[in-house]
Amino acid sequence: MSTPPEGSNLDQTRHDIQQTRTELGETIAALTAKTDVKTRARTKTTSAVGGLRQRVTQAGQSVKTRATQLAHTLSQKASQRATSVKQDSQHTIGTIRGSLTASEQTTGKAESTLTTSARAATTKIGNLVRAKSVSILAATTTAAALAVVAYRRRRFR
Repeated sequence: MSTPPEGSNLDQTRHDIQQTRTELGETIAALTAKTDVKTRARTKTTSAVGGLRQRVTQAGQSVKTRATQLAHTLSQKASQRATSVKQDSQHTIGTIRGSLTASEQTTGKAESTLTTSARAATTKIGNLVRAKSVSILAATTTAAALAVVAYRRRRFR
């Protein structure tokens, strides 16, 4: 049996010892990480908080987008209804003026015809308000405008 030179065997043994120490250190670090409950809990908590923040941010953005869409839709519908009421009241005022002019020319009883026309307009506006679910404020404004027109007609005759 031949024995290898002692220097070579000694270097190999030192190298093996160093490698074993390195592996042992890694194993201890891995075991320490697994047994460190506090650090693992912090890691899980941080991860959960990050996920919750992301979900809350997304929900907030979703709510903001939906609210903006609803506000825009409501604004459009209100504008359309206001336009419809305006057109209906202009038509009613025109009808009243035409009725008043015709009655003044034919009978000379403008006051009774004006009263009748105002009542008819009020009834028509009331029906429009009920049929289209328009704000009572718009109907009241129209009635007030008709009353002012009737008052001025009587006054300046």
